[in-house]
Amino acid sequence: MKKLNGKVLFQKAMLHKIPLFLCFLGVFLELFVFNYMHWMSLTWQKEHIPAFNWLVGEGLEKVDNTLFRITEPEGEETATIEFTDINQELHNIHISLLVENASTAADKAVNIQLKLKDATSDYYFRIPERDIVSGVSKSEYIRLHLCGDAKEALLIINSAEGALIRIRDISGNVRVPFFFSPGRMLAVIIALLAGYCLRPGSAFHKKLFIEHTLRGKLAIAVLVALELVFAVTVSQNNPQSRENSKAVYQQQYQLLAHALAKGQPWLDIEPDSFLAELEDPYDYRIRSAALMETDGTYIWDAAYYQGKYYVYFGVVPEILLFLPYYLVTGKDLSTTAVILFEGGLFIIGVFVLLGAIIRHWFPKTPFSVYLVMALLMVNGSGIWTYFRNPGFYEIPILAALACGTWGLYFWFRSLSGEQISRWRMSLGSLLLAMIAGCRPTLVLVTLLAIPIFWKPVKEKRILGEHKVSDITCFFVPVLFVAAGLMYYNYIRFGSVTDFGAMYNLTTQNMPKREFIAGMIPMELFTMLFQPPYVTGVFPYFQQVPIVSQYAGILLGESGFGGSVAVNLVLIFAFLPFMFRHMEYSLAAYASSFILLGSTLVIIVADTQIGGIVPRYLVDFTWLLFLSVAFLLLGWNQKYYGTHFWKMGWLLFLALFVQSMIFNGLTIFTDVYEKVEEFNPEWFYQAAHQIVFWM
Repeated sequence: MKKLNGKVLFQKAMLHKIPLFLCFLGVFLELFVFNYMHWMSLTWQKEHIPAFNWLVGEGLEKVDNTLFRITEPEGEETATIEFTDINQELHNIHISLLVENASTAADKAVNIQLKLKDATSDYYFRIPERDIVSGVSKSEYIRLHLCGDAKEALLIINSAEGALIRIRDISGNVRVPFFFSPGRMLAVIIALLAGYCLRPGSAFHKKLFIEHTLRGKLAIAVLVALELVFAVTVSQNNPQSRENSKAVYQQQYQLLAHALAKGQPWLDIEPDSFLAELEDPYDYRIRSAALMETDGTYIWDAAYYQGKYYVYFGVVPEILLFLPYYLVTGKDLSTTAVILFEGGLFIIGVFVLLGAIIRHWFPKTPFSVYLVMALLMVNGSGIWTYFRNPGFYEIPILAALACGTWGLYFWFRSLSGEQISRWRMSLGSLLLAMIAGCRPTLVLVTLLAIPIFWKPVKEKRILGEHKVSDITCFFVPVLFVAAGLMYYNYIRFGSVTDFGAMYNLTTQNMPKREFIAGMIPMELFTMLFQPPYVTGVFPYFQQVPIVSQYAGILLGESGFGGSVAVNLVLIFAFLPFMFRHMEYSLAAYASSFILLGSTLVIIVADTQIGGIVPRYLVDFTWLLFLSVAFLLLGWNQKYYGTHFWKMGWLLFLALFVQSMIFNGLTIFTDVYEKVEEFNPEWFYQAAHQIVFWM
């Protein structure tokens, strides 16, 4: 017995030491693995080449000893420096360049390409292009993999004509500095500790969500706080979005605040007369031709109706945020601030909604499963593309997501006690009804009222003794919002059901657009299953063009893959019958079908109206994640603690990591703006943190 007890004690002691070992492992990786180029380069010191013999190409005009002016257009490959008579092994090369007359952020990055001759040939061969970025010293060191001695090298500087290039150093076989990154080290340690805590046999899984105490609440608060801090960091590293937000069409919510403050629903900008003279102002080609003949302008993507401009985007963000802020301060509310606020509400809403669902339908859920599911739903939803490039278009979509998550939360919470909480039910109805004033297609989420309230109605907890009160509390908020929206539509367009999308001035002629069933297969494939275009270069994803044999006007923008293709865990949302024998109520199972059906309808509606647009993925991706949550939480209820659960949990963790990696990397990509152009220093700092072997 003593032997057994001693063995158990030893095992427990080792388990307590593993986290400490993982911390040391993270430090070791940072010091030696991620900095292996530094340690390797120490062996090259004796072969150091402090300078080369230079031959300057005709595209470079010498200003002083180290300053040159580009005299040829970019792409001519005449702005060159040739290094001759190297004739020794060349392990790496250090190239330090600076654009002294930079006018934009993109000018901080100098694109170069090297051609080399080694023992294999007397002809030059190219190596991949490289951006040398002022402020990112690691970008200056290029590891070379040559065969035998290097004979000659040719440096091509791909910069704009007239650029003044300061050559601070070009040398070979140099010592790579030691680059210590506390952030990278901390991220690796957290990942290692998270993997240890979330392993299938971890004691962390023994604590159920419904049993979590103050420590659990603090863990949730820390995760939410980190998400919000990251969101602010990402948005603040995009100076281009602040410039873009100054465009008139991006200021529509601010302009509407000015108009509503005066008591008018139309914008206080008089449309140019040429619009009224056009036979069809909604025809983009006619409008563009007229612009070439006049000096007129118009507000892009505003609603033009009977000689006035209107904002057809959802009015709820205006009423709740922009207008009150303008009335109180006399200033315009920042678009970025609104995106961060709405995004924060959505992030918190996901955590509280999943908690309410688990308490209501899945009480056997471990606290660990809850945390991973919440993180997956938040980060896989696509909102990081909004934080990276906060713009006017994203405001109503994020507002709808925030209203949806919080509205559903209050509906679930209204059923948590023995007595129905009517004020929570009313608040839930109000928030969900407001979706119609943000993103009308998303009102389909209110269909979840059927499975949520089915059992309480059947048991007479609702529509029992207090039938009138229940009906009043549930429907009055909906009628209140509906009346407000119908009135707003009527005073603008003379119809209670006309939101104004038919009158927008974009590439589409909306009044003449028709529903085209032939587009549906392509729409569903592109938005759901289009594989991403994966490359071997950071950030590892490129835009996927829309390719189709559809013989008609195809409206769309290239994206980075369909929602399911980039979040593989979402495939379970399309296989609900696999989970029909799991342990959950019929209501929870039915909810997964409702969410899947709603998703398909939303995709068709969005793409038929607005085209195949990447930002529309955020409309429905969270619904698919919610559907997956219902299914997997039911699976967890049945198999929790078994060997089958452990195997399934490993698969789920793998899919979790895949989704987190993809959505994390998309921060550094964009359909509209390139991070490497508007903030090359931030982009290449991240690139060299991740691609440490470059």
